[in-house]
Formats: sequence, structure tokens, C-alpha cells
Amino acid sequence: MTQDIRNIPVRSGASRRGALATAFASLAVACLAMAPVARAADAWPERPVKLVVPFSAGAGADMTARIIGQKLSQRLNQPVIVENRPGAATNIAMEAVIRSPADGYTLFFALPTVAQNPFLYSLKFDPRTDLRPVAKLTEVSFVLLASNAFAPRSLPELLKLAAERPSSVTCGSAGATPGMGCELLKILGKVDITVVPYKGNAPAMNDLIGGQINVLFDVVSVAKPQVAAGRVRAIASTNNKRGDVLFPDLPTAAETLPGFELKAWQGIMVPAKTPDAVVQRLERELGAVLAEAEVQQKLRETGLTPAYENATQFTQTLAEELKRYEKLIKSTGMKGE
Repeated sequence: MTQDIRNIPVRSGASRRGALATAFASLAVACLAMAPVARAADAWPERPVKLVVPFSAGAGADMTARIIGQKLSQRLNQPVIVENRPGAATNIAMEAVIRSPADGYTLFFALPTVAQNPFLYSLKFDPRTDLRPVAKLTEVSFVLLASNAFAPRSLPELLKLAAERPSSVTCGSAGATPGMGCELLKILGKVDITVVPYKGNAPAMNDLIGGQINVLFDVVSVAKPQVAAGRVRAIASTNNKRGDVLFPDLPTAAETLPGFELKAWQGIMVPAKTPDAVVQRLERELGAVLAEAEVQQKLRETGLTPAYENATQFTQTLAEELKRYEKLIKSTGMKGE
């Protein structure tokens, strides 16, 4: 602890000069120790920034990350390099970011798995405390799709069949969030539906097209071309109201099952101990990126809704998501595949 020079006893001659010299020396050491931290925060970024995406190149999340990353690099005057780290329900990428230095040079492209995986898996890390929210970027809704071979043409007809023939209706569960859709159908519809797990949406979609499963929840951007090509049928939107840009006239699941809403979001998080100054700069620049008309148009074209939230708002959203998913996962007994 440095000594307050105002509290130095008044002495005469050399002893007083020595005491003052000691106090100033202590202050100088303290200032020098703090200087590198201040300079590091002020100078950031001095080299390329890595944005870790927990899916393979070409996936929806990867496309969003590249749209955002390109614009962010222009504002930071440094390249933002997208690094794809798929696998283990996003846990591989999440852990890689958490284990990286908390210096602002490694960002995580976050999804609802941050709020889901603590209750689905036994993890060696805890995203609730090991990651720090920076900004929420987008939201995306899902569509309940049905195989062309499946007789019901609407959600009420699906629930009627499931009630009459328990366990006969099959719902593909490709990932935690689509799997939540299947569980919500069971809970809110009060029916027994067989949930069929998949390691990804691509094989689940193939089986839906082939008639091996009856229904599947998928994001609107993936659902639209499959429906347009006539390979599958859209039964309901998981939005809380009609008017989705890609499925404007599709009935919502909530019209049949009040309280049914299923959305995913995308955001940016960093290791928990990342300096405040870096987080604030990132938060500010991401807000500017999301405000650009060109960015908003590109996101909407891929079926996403721009939904920027700053760090404080995003933190509150995550807290609410954690409560909601903990309750749902524990009530259904879901386990990570």
C-alpha cells in the first residue's frame, strides 16, 4: 500500500526529505504497475481478433458471423477472423474461448446453448460464470415442418392424432433448441409424442423428407427452401404472432397452444475476465454495426431479425433464459446427446 503524502509526519532536514522521497517512490512504482494495463486497454486491438463460431463453415451461424465480422473489422481497423470449431453441441468452441486469454482477442459467437448446456451436460467449465456477455445481435424463430407422408395438415390435427394414438407421432430432435420444441408440444399439448434424437439438423431433415419421422422444428431460413421445393410442409410458426418475413401467413403454434414460443438468438461473449474497456468498445462498435441498413438487410434476407442488446440488456436476457431452460429441462428430464 502506498503512503498518503499528506499523512507524513513533519520532520526537519534529511529525515523529512527521506520520507518524502520514499512516498514518491512508492507512488511512482504503483503508477508504473498500472500503466501497462491502461495502455493495453487503450490500444486494443493491436492485432487481428478471432471470432470463434461453434458450427462448420456455411452454417447459418457462420454466415451471420461473417456478415458481422466483416463490418466489425472495418470499425476496429483490424481483421476479424472467423474460426469454425464445431462439435459437442457447441461445447468444444465454448471451452476453447473460455480457456483462451481474457484480452479481447478471442470472441465467442454465442447461441442459446450457453443457457441450455449447463443443465444438459456435465461440463468442465461453467458458461454462466466463465463467459461475459458483450452484445446480443439477432433473433430467429423456428417452423414446425411435417413430412409430406404425414396425414395431419395443421397443428390441431397433429395433436388430435397424438392424443388418439399415443407415441405414434415422431418429432426429430436436432440440437437442444429444436428438441425444446418437441418437448413443448408434449407439455403444452398434453400428448405423448416420441422424440427421435439426431446429431444435427441435416440428417434430421433428410429423414423428414424421406418420411422416417413425422415432424421437425427448424429455423426459418432452412425451412423456407425445403417448403418452396415441396419436399416438406410447414405447419406452424413458433413466433408469438403471425408475420414472419419468410412465412407471413403461417399460423403460430401459440394460436393452438397458448404460451408456445420458441426462438433462438445470436450474440457475442468473451472470457469473463476481459477488461471493461475492451468490452465497452466491442459493445459500442457492435451496436454501430447492427444499426447499418446494409447489415440489417443482409440479416433479414437470411431469415434473422436484428435484435441488438447492449451488455446490460444481454445479461438480463441470459438470466431469464437460464431460468426458463432450467425449468423446462428439469421438468422433462432431457439429457444431452
